[in-house]
Amino acid sequence: MLRLKLFIYFTFLLLCFRVSAQDIGVLPLGLVAGLEAGKYISPSKMTPFWLRTNQFGIVPTSGSAAQIQGSIRKDYVFFDSLSNCEKKMDWGFVGNPIITYNTKRQVNMLMPEAHLKARFKMLEIYVGRRREVIGLGDSTLSSGFYAGSGNAMPIPKVQIGTVTFAPLKFTANFLAVHAGIAHGWFKTDYIQGVRLHQKFIYFRLGKVKSKSKLYFGLNHNVLWAGHSEELKKYPELALDGQLPSSWKFFPNVVLAYTSKNWYTKNGYGSFDSYRLGNHLGSYDIAIEMKWNNNNLFIYHQHPFEDVSSMLFKNVPDGLYGINLKVNPLSSEAGFKLKRLTLEFLTTKDQSGSKFYIPGSNYQGADNYFNHSQYMKGWSYLDRTLGTPFIVPRTDLGTQAVNGRYFPNNRVNVWYAGAQASRGNDIFIAIKVSYSQNFGTPSQAFNEVRGQLSTYVVGEYKLWRSKKVTLVARLALDNGDFLVNSGGGYFGIRKIW
Repeated sequence: MLRLKLFIYFTFLLLCFRVSAQDIGVLPLGLVAGLEAGKYISPSKMTPFWLRTNQFGIVPTSGSAAQIQGSIRKDYVFFDSLSNCEKKMDWGFVGNPIITYNTKRQVNMLMPEAHLKARFKMLEIYVGRRREVIGLGDSTLSSGFYAGSGNAMPIPKVQIGTVTFAPLKFTANFLAVHAGIAHGWFKTDYIQGVRLHQKFIYFRLGKVKSKSKLYFGLNHNVLWAGHSEELKKYPELALDGQLPSSWKFFPNVVLAYTSKNWYTKNGYGSFDSYRLGNHLGSYDIAIEMKWNNNNLFIYHQHPFEDVSSMLFKNVPDGLYGINLKVNPLSSEAGFKLKRLTLEFLTTKDQSGSKFYIPGSNYQGADNYFNHSQYMKGWSYLDRTLGTPFIVPRTDLGTQAVNGRYFPNNRVNVWYAGAQASRGNDIFIAIKVSYSQNFGTPSQAFNEVRGQLSTYVVGEYKLWRSKKVTLVARLALDNGDFLVNSGGGYFGIRKIW
C-alpha cells in the first residue's frame, strides 16, 4: 500500500513538473506520449453509468480506485514535408498500459490498446487491440453506437481494410469506399476457443470538399466456434459441448447461411440448423451538410440479429442521431459551443414479442445481444460490446429479474450531449440520458423502469505549458433500473 502511494505521488510530481525548453524534441520525430494519474471516487456499490460507459473497459464497475495510464504512439504520415510529396507507405503502433489499484488492495493491469499497423496508400493491416467504434455516427459525443460502442475492452484481432474513406478515381472521386474484414480471438471464461468474424463496407457519395454528402453501408459481426463443458448439458445446443469449429465452415459464417440439412450431415445440434454462430450488426445511413464551416450530421443505425430484422421486420428499432459542429467566430469571448449531439434509441419492437409467428416465414423476439449457445451474448470480459443501454446483469445487482445475461434489451432512450470551450484553456462536456426499460421480449418487467443518468467533465490546461491538463469528471444515476449512485474522477495528464 505504501509503495503504491509513493508511486502515485511521484507520478503526480512528474506530471506537474514545469515544462521547459528541454521538453521540446524529447521524443523522436513522429512519436507522441502521454501519462495520466487519477482517482475514481464512488461511495456507492456501482460506479455511475456515464463514468464507466464507453471507456473501453478501463473504469472499475464498483468502488473507489487509483489509476495510472501511459500511452505512446506513432501515427501514419501521409505527406512528407521534406520531399514535398505523398508518402505511399508507412507504419505505426500504439501502446496503452493501465494500472488500477482498488480499495480491496487489488492491482489490475490492462492493455486496452496495443497494436502494430502498416499501410500502402489507403490500404492497411493491423494486429492487436485497437480502440474503435463500429458504424456511422458522431463517434466523439454519441451515447454509443449500436453494434460497437467502445464500451468493452477491444478484442485482439487482425484486420485488413481501408484507413478511412478511399475515393475511387474512376468516379472522379465522387464515390468513396471504407471497408474491412477482421478475424479476432474472443477469450471468455465460460466457453473456450471462440472466434470473432467481422466485416464492414460503407460508401460515401460526394467529394471531400462537397457541401453535402450521403453515407450508407453495413457491419456484420459473428461469434463462432468453441467448446464448453457446460454446454454438454444441452445436446440440442451443442453435441458433447462442441460447437462447429472447422475452418471448412467459414463460408457459412461469412455468408450467414446454412443448407436445410447442414447440421445432420455434419453431426451437430439442431440449433445450428438455422445459422452457424451468433450474428448481429447494423445497416447505417447518414447525411452530412456543411455551411460557413459548420457541420450537420444526421444518422440512423438499424439493428439486425436474424433474417427478420435483416428484412426490416423490426422497424422502427435503431439509433437515430443528429450532430452539429459549430465554428464560432474567433472574436467571440467566453465559452463557445463546439458540438451538440441529440440521439434517440429504441429496441422495443424486435420483430414482435413471439418467436414463432403463425403464417410467417420468419421468427420474432430477436432478443438483442442474448444468445443460447454463447450465454454471455454480445459482451466481452463482462462488458457490453454494443450500445451500453443494453446492460449486462452483472451491472444491475439485485435489479436483475430474469436469468438472461442481458435481462433488459427493450429500451427507449433519449440522450443529449454537448461540448464547449473557452479558448485553448478550458474544456467542458455534459451528457444527459433518460431511458425507459421494459425487460426482454419473453420476460417483460411488471412496470416500466425509468432511469436518469447525468455526467459532466471539465479539463483545464495549465497556462504555462498547455501540455499539462487537470481533469475532473462527475456522474450521477437516479431511477428504478440502475443502482442509485454518484461518483467522480480527478486526475492530471501530461503530453509529450
